[in-house]
This record gives sequence, C-alpha cells and structure tokens, in this order.
Amino acid sequence: MNISTFITVFGSGLVAGMIVLVIARKFSSGEDLDIFSGLKRLFSAISLSARQEANGKAEHEGAGVAQPATIDPREQNLYDSTQTVRNILLILTAHVQRTDKAASNSSLVLGDVKSAILALQPPTDLRDAHSSLLKEIDFVISSNSALKDELAKTHEVLTEQRRQIDALRTEVRIDGLTQLANRTAFDEKLNEMIVLHKRYSDPFSLLMVDLDYFKAINDTHGHPAGDRLLKGVAQKIKATLRGTDFLSRFGGDEYAIILIKTDIATATEVAWKLCEEVRGSRFLLDDAALTMTLSIGVAEANEMDTEETLLKRADAALYRAKAAGRNGVSIADPPK
Repeated sequence: MNISTFITVFGSGLVAGMIVLVIARKFSSGEDLDIFSGLKRLFSAISLSARQEANGKAEHEGAGVAQPATIDPREQNLYDSTQTVRNILLILTAHVQRTDKAASNSSLVLGDVKSAILALQPPTDLRDAHSSLLKEIDFVISSNSALKDELAKTHEVLTEQRRQIDALRTEVRIDGLTQLANRTAFDEKLNEMIVLHKRYSDPFSLLMVDLDYFKAINDTHGHPAGDRLLKGVAQKIKATLRGTDFLSRFGGDEYAIILIKTDIATATEVAWKLCEEVRGSRFLLDDAALTMTLSIGVAEANEMDTEETLLKRADAALYRAKAAGRNGVSIADPPK
C-alpha cells in the first residue's frame, strides 16, 4: 500500500471523526438539555394545577346515572406531551449509541492505519509528512476517546431524563388527595378490561362506592377534615382488597373498584365486606371519632357491555342502594 492510499484512508477517518464530534456536541451541550428540564417543570406545574382544581370541586352527594367518561383535556394534553418528549429522548439515546459505535469503529480503523504507516520506510523527502500524519492520527484517536467519554455522560443524562418523564406520565394518572388512581386512569383500565373480557371471557366486576352523607361532614367539620376522611376511607378500602384489584377515586366522595376475575356472587361478598370494614372503623377528625357507612352498586361485565353500559348499570345499582336507606349493597340489572 503506497502513501497516497494511507493519506486517503486517513482523510476519510478524519472527516468521519469530525462529523461524529459535531453530533456528540449537540447531544452533550447544556443548552439543549435544559429544554427537557424546562418541559418537565412546565408539565409538573400543569399537573399540580389540574389536581388542585379536581380536589376543589364540590363534593358529590346523591345519585344519578353516570355519563360517558370525560377526560380533562389538560390531562390528556399533558400525557400526550410527556409521551412526545419521551419518544424524543429515545431517539436521541439511539443517536448517541450509534455515534459512540462510529467513534469506536473510527479509532479501530485509524489504529490499523497507524500500524501500517509505522511499518513503512518512507523516502527521506517524505519523512516529515510521515511524522505529521502519525501525529494527526494520534490526535483523532485521542479525540475519539474523549468523545466516547462525553457520549457516556450524555447517555446517563438522557436515561435519567427519560426516567423522570416516565415518572411524570405515571403521576398524572394519580389522584393528588388520596394517591389512588384517578378518573383518567380508571377510564383506561375499564377500557382494557372490556377488551380482555370480549377476547377471553374472563369475568370481572365493577363496584361503584359512595360515602354516605359525606356533604354533612364537610358542612360540619370543614373541607380539610373531609379530605382527611376521604384519605382514611381510601386506605381502609385498599387494605381490604386484593393486590390485583384496581381501586380509583372516581370523583368527589365516590370510588370505583374493578375486581379482576370475579363474578357477581363473589363481588357482592366483597362489597358487603367493604361495608362492614368501614362501618366498624372509627375515623378521627380533630377531637371527634366518626363512623362512616358505604353504599355500593355491583355489576358483573357482560359480553354485551361497553364501558358506558357497565358503568351505567353499576351506577344505577348504587342509586338503588342509596334510595333503600344507604349502608348497603345493590346488584345491577343485566344489560338490556
């Protein structure tokens, strides 16, 4: 191999190294990465605002037929935005990994070129060029090594930011007061269960749970005391259920429970157990120890059900339980 071939190979490696360096600096510059920090702060602020507004709504008392699930557009926009940023981070991570591989390959090629050049015995008039070429190869290999270090740090930053985005996507599905799944998460879970039921016919049941006379608690003791009561009841219900069951705050003083692989008979037993557990508990509000009761509507999913019809049947059963005097369980009518 003559000196011209070596110079050509070296030139190609040098160009590749420079391209890799430019790409890596884009990924590792603090200015670019601050964009993601800004987005995260923005998302967190929007999430906090949405939770505060949800917690400030008038408490629900009485009953009615459930309306089709409505997702707060701000929550949906927040979720969509976090999903977009997460995808961007995944793309950047892939580029960093490819750039790191290119840097490694470039150093390997240049190392082979250097070994071949060292084996040459150039003419006297080319010795200076020979020495300069070796120095340039050493410089590019050294730059590639530094580049790989920068890429490793950038990869760590991107991984951490993706973890934070994933945590934020989870956060916007949590009720800020009770730390249960919120209405948006419930709607998604119910849709998933309906799809699985139609495909595999595994039974599942829906419980709509309402705190009896909760408005009187707010009127007598104030909303902060009512909030503590909502959290206390949520903890009591959660402790009574299986780990595989899905408990959410549906809104106001109402909870929704999805019992996995549970038929109507077993779901009714669970509902009565919840009533007994809450009725037998004492909830401390300031210096007062209060007793609370539940009204529960129970519906087992049918192959004819949609999310809307199952929710309406369970809610109608809840209405009957409250109309019958509260502190009890009512079973939903089959779908028409």
